[in-house]
This record gives sequence, structure tokens and C-alpha cells, in this order.
Amino acid sequence: MMKRSSFLLLFLIFLSTSLFCQDEVLLTIDDQPVMRSEFERIYHKNSNIEGYENKPPAEYLDMFINFKLKVLEARKLGYDTASSFINELAGYREQLSKPYLQDRNLIDQLVREAYDRTIKEVNASHIMVKLPANASPADTLAAYNKVLELRKRILAGESFETIARNESDDPSGKTNGGQLGWFSAFTMVYPFENAAYNNKVDEYSMPVKSRYGYHIIKTNAFRPAMGEIKLAHIMVRAGRNDNSKTIADKKEKIDTCYKLLKEGRLFTDMVRQYSEDAGTARSNGQMRWIRSGELPGELEEKVFALSDSGSFTEPIKSEYGWHIFQLQGKRSVAPFEQMKSQLEERVMMDERGKRTEESFVNTLKKEYGFAAYTENISMIAEMMDSSVYSGNWDPASSGELIEPVFSIGEREYSQKELAGFIARTKRYNKKDTYLTIVDRKYNEMVLNELLNHEKKQLDAKYPSFRYLMEEYHDGILLFNVMDKKVWSRAVSDSAGLRDYYEKHFVDYMWGERADVSIYTVHNPALVKQVGKLAKKRISSRIPESDFVRTICPQDSVPCVEVKDQKFEKEDELPQGGFNWKKGTVKTTNNGDKTTVLVVNAILPPARKTFNETQGQVTADYQNYLDSLWIDSLRTKYTVTINRDVLQRVK
Repeated sequence: MMKRSSFLLLFLIFLSTSLFCQDEVLLTIDDQPVMRSEFERIYHKNSNIEGYENKPPAEYLDMFINFKLKVLEARKLGYDTASSFINELAGYREQLSKPYLQDRNLIDQLVREAYDRTIKEVNASHIMVKLPANASPADTLAAYNKVLELRKRILAGESFETIARNESDDPSGKTNGGQLGWFSAFTMVYPFENAAYNNKVDEYSMPVKSRYGYHIIKTNAFRPAMGEIKLAHIMVRAGRNDNSKTIADKKEKIDTCYKLLKEGRLFTDMVRQYSEDAGTARSNGQMRWIRSGELPGELEEKVFALSDSGSFTEPIKSEYGWHIFQLQGKRSVAPFEQMKSQLEERVMMDERGKRTEESFVNTLKKEYGFAAYTENISMIAEMMDSSVYSGNWDPASSGELIEPVFSIGEREYSQKELAGFIARTKRYNKKDTYLTIVDRKYNEMVLNELLNHEKKQLDAKYPSFRYLMEEYHDGILLFNVMDKKVWSRAVSDSAGLRDYYEKHFVDYMWGERADVSIYTVHNPALVKQVGKLAKKRISSRIPESDFVRTICPQDSVPCVEVKDQKFEKEDELPQGGFNWKKGTVKTTNNGDKTTVLVVNAILPPARKTFNETQGQVTADYQNYLDSLWIDSLRTKYTVTINRDVLQRVK
């Protein structure tokens, strides 16, 4: 039986999404009109498929009518009212609607921007004033004013690095003066990345808000990306808290390892003997591909300076200990088209994706005359109590809640609906204020309702979507009714299948065949013995296992492999073909093995057994049942074709 996904794919090949301005009734089926445009969509789609080019429309008409009859019959039988059909179609609609619910232009811009930033790295420093995600308006203002004051001090001449060490809430600022090194797209949160790339060199940004707080960002330099590097490493751990003796011992250990490497010892052997990084030691020190900008500056400069695969660095100190890196390979940034799909996936997963959503929602708000009633929204927060945090708040206890909170087109959404939406979430963070909860859930509800409203308009707004949904609708119906009437019936009707085979056995005949045995010998000394016994087997036909035991009775692994096969002349023959005659022996040497082919017999044409041809019989029986069913449908329903309109199909 055909799989549903494969069937739908094949079915959709016959359909296209073009719309023609002039339309006429091409045919009627029981007085139901079928338009010329629908048939033209099928015709034009098929005209692009190999084997169907330049064929006149009339050749497709019978197939099209059969399809329409089957779908009509499925509807008459109520297949389109089954819950399984409704749910499946709804699932496809949800998937197919997604491309229509995006700001495609903005997505394309952000993907291109991400690539441009992948091939161009930025070096930046920052000063951060920390701010919790759920900060109050007062705390937010205080943080903003503080970071603004720090920026004024910098512009007045104070050292950026000094302020970063003394004032920044980023703990690393105390040691690095706010220096973050080189990075590219997706390394930092998007607002931070944006400011770093949009700044000019040595320019200080205005305060930039991220989920961590406010930042002043200084752009230090730009450079072309150096691509990616594949490394293996040996690591000897030594931390800041280790005493001087431990550090001295570790330094001696890495120096000894380096000396042995210079003397020619294998890097993999030194990894097993010296490396203290358990994660990479198991894989001979292998590390993943690393982009430039991912490693600390002092490491990156030295590893990217390696030019020959297999070359290695001298011991390099990091905050974790000492490393010796070996170059495994380098590769440049891939072309845009090669990275496009991967970049789009990353764009949609980070804060950029949120921006595309916001842009699309704003477009919908304008299109549908969205209106918000802020005073009615905030009233809900005043009615809430602490039970909301545990999911036990009952909006009904707060009164009628009849005032509108927003409207989309002619539809108004009430306080009651928003309160119910809030109450359906069973747990909230107790650090969130009531107003924070209301604002967040309000925005979520607006997004949901705008998208739901837009989904209802897709068929009217986008003919391509409407046609696609019609195709899936009819395709699922066709699959279901074909499965019932033809495919599953043919498989389950064993008596009918056997009867069809008996009545059509002349269609299931073998041509003249060669009965062949192929002996694969792994020991050259046994080839003559195998050849002699193989000739005797032409008449005796001893079992394959007995043949093997005769040749090598003591071997636990068979010294010869035996394969008995039958070939027709049209088949792809082994060993480039052979003499089509009983008793033929052909020996071929293939490196460490020898193949002996023996023709045991030439078999005359014969009837195939049912088991030998069951797959083909089943397929033919399905076609037979399908033709009977089509005949009955053409008798049941009246089909009238407008031949003049058919002549105008183009």
C-alpha cells in the first residue's frame, strides 16, 4: 500500500498555483461545474514534468475527470466529515500557513546582515550597569541614568578602561578593562552586537539595553573573519588557586611533553600520556571546529599563525593551565548560499526572530485597524490578588469585566476574555508585579488573536494558499478513498488476488534463464579444487553448506562462498556476462579473491510462481480494481465536456 506522504507528494505534482483571468466552465459532473482555470493549473504543472512536455490538454482530460469523480465519491461517502480527515487537514493548514505569517523581507535582510557580520569581525569593549529582567520602572530609570552619567565622564576625558575596572558590573571588567576581544554574528546578544557593528571605530555608543542591563560599547576595530580552525590539544591544568610548587610541577610537565614532541614523538601518544583534559583526551585531543573570535586573544593569535597541518605551538598559558595546540585544518567562511538556511534558522531562534514577529504584528495592526484601550487593561491588574501566582485566581470574583481591551476589525475583546487568558496560566513568578503579568499576557493574547485573524483571511488574500489548501484537501480525500476502494482491498482480498493471477498467468512468465552458481574463493590454492567440485555439482546439486564443508571442513570461517542464482538475458549479468551455455565455467581474479562462475543449466521459458511475482500481481490487481471502480463512477455520475472550451485551454 502506498504511504500517505508519498502519495500526497505525487498528487501535488499534478497541481499548480497559477490563476488565469478568463474563466469558463470546462465540464460538469452531475451539474457541478469544473472551471477551465482548475484544469489549466494541472495541465501547466504537468507540462514541466519530463515525459509530459508538449502533450495536448485533451490527453490529460480522462485522468482529470477520474480524479474529480473519485474526490466527489469520497465526499458523497462522508470522508470529508471524518474527524481524522478534519484534524489532518488542520495540521497541514497550520504548517502551510507559516510562510504567510512572517515579514519575509525583514527576515531576508537579517539573514544577509548576519552573513555580512560572519565574514567581518568586530573588536569591542563595554561597561555594564546590571538590571534584572523584571526590574521596576524606577530601577530601570536609575540604571539608565547611571550608565548615562558614566558615558558623560568618558566623553569628558576619563579613561574608558579605568571606569570599566572600577564601575562596570561585568566581573571580568576588573581585569580586562572591559575588553571583549574579537567576535562576529550570534556571539553576543543582538542589541549588543548591533551597537558594536553600527559604531564607528573609537566611538562610544549611547546606552544599549540587553537582557543583562545597560551597556556603553566602544568599537575598537574591524577585520575580515579568519574562518575556522580545527585543532587538537594537550592540556595540563593549573589554576589561580594552585600553590607555587604545583604550578612549577605542571610547567615542568608541559615542557617535557613539548620537548618530546620536538624530538618526533606522535602527538596522539603525547595526548594519552600527558593531557589532563578528559573531554578531548578520549578523542586524541581533537577539538571541534572553532571560529575566529571564539578563543581568548592570546591563544587565537598563536593557533591561527600555524600554517602547516600537523604543526604545533609551544606551550601557551591560559587561565586554565598550559596548552600545546596542533593544527588539524583550516577553512574559510562558506559562501552565502551555502550558509543561508543555517543562518535563517539561527536568526529565527534569537532576538532577531522576535523582531520579525513584532514587525509582522505591527503590519497586521495597521491593516486591520487594531485599537487598544489601555485604561481598561490596567484595571485588570487592580482587580488581581496573590492567588494569581499559584494559578488559583478566579476572574469571576472581580465583577462583569465587560469593557473592551482591544479590537481587531469589528471584533472587540473584553476584559473578561483577557482575564480568562491570564488565569489559564497556572503559575507566575512572584517577583512579577500584577501589572507586569497583565502587560505580558495582554501582548501574548494580541499576538495570538492577530495571527488567528490573519489565518482566517489567507484564502481570500493569497490565491496561492487557497489553491494549495484545495490540493491538500482533495489529495487527502483521494488517498483515503483509494486506500479503501483499491489499495487495501487488493492486499486483503487474497482469494481475488489468486484468482486474478490464475486468469492472467500468461502475463507472469520467465523468459529463457541461466541457472548459475558463483563461487568466491579466498585461498588461491583452493581454486582448482573448487572448480572441479563445482562441475560435479552441475548434476548432483548438493546444498551450498555441504559444498563448503567438503572444501574446508576444519575452517571456522568458510574458505569459499557459494551463491546460486538465475538470470534472464535482459538482467545485469555478473562478471561482465558469460557464455549462455550449460557447463560454461568462467574464472575471474579480483585482488585477494577469485570468483568461479558455473552455468548449471539453461532453463526454458516458464510460468512464474505466485510467490515469485506476488508484488507485480498485487500492483496489477490494484490497477484492475481501479479501472472497475472508475467504470462504475462514470456510470453513476453524468459527465458533460465543453469541447469548445477545451480547445481554448492554453
